[in-house]
Amino acid sequence: MTTDEKLELPISWGWFLALGISMVIFGTLGIVFAFYLTLVSVIMFGVLAIVSGILQLSHGVAGNENNWSGKALHLLVALMYILFGGLVVFDPVSGSYSLTLVLAAFLVIVGISRIAYAWKCWNRGWKWRLMLLAGGIDVLLAALIMYGWPETAFWMIGLFVAIEMMTNGWLLIAMALAKRTLTRENKDFIQTTTAEKDPT
Repeated sequence: MTTDEKLELPISWGWFLALGISMVIFGTLGIVFAFYLTLVSVIMFGVLAIVSGILQLSHGVAGNENNWSGKALHLLVALMYILFGGLVVFDPVSGSYSLTLVLAAFLVIVGISRIAYAWKCWNRGWKWRLMLLAGGIDVLLAALIMYGWPETAFWMIGLFVAIEMMTNGWLLIAMALAKRTLTRENKDFIQTTTAEKDPT
């Protein structure tokens, strides 16, 4: 790896290390307090839905759409977003029920797609075991969510968010440590080069 390629990595590895450690800590706390993290995640999802609805509404009102059917569609979608987001923010517990079902359906779709792709790879003689395993895990997680529903609605979303935070935290830590190693190697390279050019 050349010196220019090394400098393309994050410059301040200390900030990345601190951020990674913080995300791992918060992710661990999120697993312990998965219920509260689920409620916070659902409320944030509702707020984002409201904001998206307001933007959609402003676009439908201020837009240059001459076709009333098209403008009515924009307004209808915007009102649905605002209504759904408002209901989720007003009652995040009930919102977690529906969002958990959406999560389970998403895992089923992704799992079946991966299993189908693994079957396609098997027919063509490609590597398929890892893809099949990933698809099976997705379907199994969806089955566990549905089996434990509605109890899983109280902690599943928070658990997924916490695991995502921990994963990203460990990735940032690995990136920071790699940057630190490369920085030291770069300094040693510069010192060695300087010593060779100036032997005195």
